[in-house]
Amino acid sequence: MIERLRILRQSASGNSRLRRASLCLAIVAVLAIAGRGIHHRMTHVDVTDARIAAEMITLASRSPGWLTARPVKEGDAVRRGQELGDIYAGNASLEADAQASSLAGAQAEVEHLEKLIAETRASTQAALREAKNQLASARLALEQSRLNETNVGKDYLRDRDLVARNFVSEQRLQHSETAYKVAQREREKAVAEVGVAQARVEKAEAAARLDSLMAQLERARADADSLRAKLGGSRLNLHDLRLVSPVDGVVDRTFANVGDYLAVGQRVLLIHDPAVIWVEANIKETDLADIRLGEPAEVIVDAYPGRVFEARVSLIGNSVTSTFALLPSPNPSGNFTKITQRVPIRLSIRQEGLMLKPGMMVEVSIDIRHR
Repeated sequence: MIERLRILRQSASGNSRLRRASLCLAIVAVLAIAGRGIHHRMTHVDVTDARIAAEMITLASRSPGWLTARPVKEGDAVRRGQELGDIYAGNASLEADAQASSLAGAQAEVEHLEKLIAETRASTQAALREAKNQLASARLALEQSRLNETNVGKDYLRDRDLVARNFVSEQRLQHSETAYKVAQREREKAVAEVGVAQARVEKAEAAARLDSLMAQLERARADADSLRAKLGGSRLNLHDLRLVSPVDGVVDRTFANVGDYLAVGQRVLLIHDPAVIWVEANIKETDLADIRLGEPAEVIVDAYPGRVFEARVSLIGNSVTSTFALLPSPNPSGNFTKITQRVPIRLSIRQEGLMLKPGMMVEVSIDIRHR
């Protein structure tokens, strides 16, 4: 009996020591976990209000018309420049063809006038040179006639003086007078010929300016430019009737089917580039002082809970999210409740096998020790 009591006391003592050891281990574990949590809170900023984001591109109709083709469907991968849809272009094509024909005619008229001006200018320049040569000859003849008139006038005056002194006959004086009058008529004729030659030069110069033809050419060029602009607009309209992918991406959603009539600006497709994604998160303004560009972060995607993605802070917003609210609250009543605001940030993250899709919810832990 005594031995049995001794064994029971030893067993109770061992259990007591085991319980104390277990309690100590539990306390140590709790302290370790608490310490780790406190350390994490001091060295990291955790954000649960985060999601994957991308540039969602909406392809819409720039011109009204029937959708005649849409060779892609939701989920299809597309390449930059690939045609994703066609809008009926029959009328626009005919209009562009008509304007191209009109432009060709206008351009031919411009070329014809340019050729005519070149030929006319060559002939008028020759006529102008001839007129100037005739003017020079007329002026030379005028100078010669003036010299002749001067000499003959001197002879006439001398003979008249000699007749008065009876040194020469009256007949000689009459002959001198006649010669002097002829010289005057020759000078007058030379003056008239100079005037005629000057008029010819002025007429040739006016013809060489080609004012009428130049005005016609300017009008023809203006008409051609106007038609060229209209043709450019028609070709742009034709281009607008084709929906072309601006990026390498994937079709997320379609909004119109072949045969639908599209209004201007009506959505047809929604696409995005899956290689260009990022994480958008809203952090508390009280944590903003701890965030720096380039700081590393760990991202856990709700869709892949066992996987951690690496990211870095690439952008810190310049205004809080409430400033973008459709109905901001200016609090005019005087009652005030202070609410911690959120500041949007962006984290760059690498796509892996198209696993990350826009709109996926994620949790972000930003390491703020690297400052």
